[in-house]
Amino acid sequence: MYLTTFESKIHSNSIEKNPFRLGSSQVDWCEPNYVVNEYIAEFWNTISNVFFFLVPPIMIYLFQPYSKRVANGIMILWIILIIIGIGSVYFHATLSLVGQLVDEISILWVLTTGYALFLPSIYLPQSFRVQRHRFVYTCILFAIVITCLSFVYPYANAFALMILGLPAIGFIIIHLKRSDNSRIKSLGLHCFGMWLMAVTIWICDRMFCSFWLAISFPYLHAIWHVLIFFSSNEAIVVCGYLTIKHQNPQANLHLHYWPNEQWSWFRLPYLKFHDDSDVNNDNLSTKSIV
Repeated sequence: MYLTTFESKIHSNSIEKNPFRLGSSQVDWCEPNYVVNEYIAEFWNTISNVFFFLVPPIMIYLFQPYSKRVANGIMILWIILIIIGIGSVYFHATLSLVGQLVDEISILWVLTTGYALFLPSIYLPQSFRVQRHRFVYTCILFAIVITCLSFVYPYANAFALMILGLPAIGFIIIHLKRSDNSRIKSLGLHCFGMWLMAVTIWICDRMFCSFWLAISFPYLHAIWHVLIFFSSNEAIVVCGYLTIKHQNPQANLHLHYWPNEQWSWFRLPYLKFHDDSDVNNDNLSTKSIV
């Protein structure tokens, strides 16, 4: 839960002067501080970021053929997810303002990058449709401006990020309805369900901290980390598929799961062109469907 304490208000000026100081952030979640480990402020909120480090390298490896074929920069998203993990670990371990800002600014950039890569041209002005790079530059400028504004009132950053992510959910739902691929629809539904559960848990942790403390289970934010990561990972895969099929409906692109198609408890979705094995990959690297 976010707790703006009297002490944090008293030290608001010192926070600006020393953003690296332990506890310099005005944001504090429900998990009691320095209980499990004397060196880590929020132990479970810290270690729950482990998937931000383990999964992206696997996804980058699985998407190498896709990336060579499409060349749309999708790998950047998983790199930023790793940076988010670094920022979140630093933030929850120290509760410093710098950690908070690294965490939140990284989320801003992954959302903005997602819009730049995947937002269909039909939603853009004509000038951006003809020259897509103008839209990309606009997204970069937008991210830079919001990054600067995030230093003004850091306490409100999380709420702004939630709002910024809502259009992406809407776009995914709209285009999933138009897709005739039942596997992608199932993955999209699973992604949306996890996102909805994650947001609900985030709100419950923030609004009802006293209740969770009373039942000795103040760990909802740690669960949020896990759910929002896998939801984001699946959203990248769904958007990567929908973008290609929107621009080239004949593309022979299919959804697969690693390490085993039959597993239901843990598997990572990825995309593969089924004609990749029939042609020389060196030739594919020079082509781009987007």
